[in-house]
Amino acid sequence: MRKHEWAGLIPAGFAFVVVMCAASALTFPGSAARVVVMVVGIGVFGLCAGRYPAALAAGAMGWFFTTGFLVNAKGVLTFGSDDLTRLAGFAVVAAAGCACGRAYHALCFHGRSARRAGADDHRVAIPAVRIPGSHQEHPV
Repeated sequence: MRKHEWAGLIPAGFAFVVVMCAASALTFPGSAARVVVMVVGIGVFGLCAGRYPAALAAGAMGWFFTTGFLVNAKGVLTFGSDDLTRLAGFAVVAAAGCACGRAYHALCFHGRSARRAGADDHRVAIPAVRIPGSHQEHPV
């Protein structure tokens, strides 16, 4: 079985969500502020992860923890219209963060390869001539 290069990102996303949930629960008293902190955290994780499966898995885990522990008390999950809207928000922010991260990495890589190719384009060929009776070539 082939191991994916992003396989370690899913447990990292889980740990990130748990830490974000605990930090927002201890820091912010209102549930709206806690939700905003979690959504921003999921976007940042998606930006850093750069892999859609890991970002979306972290978004789903973020929704579970936010709904269960930050909005509702004692780990109760509900599926009302607000909860499903929140789930869609987590998914959209995770995917958008991932897309931004991938675009950033692509621009950085393209910029480096363009600079490298541009450096080769500025080299000028210097013609050389052989002087009769000499064993060396001399530039003109």
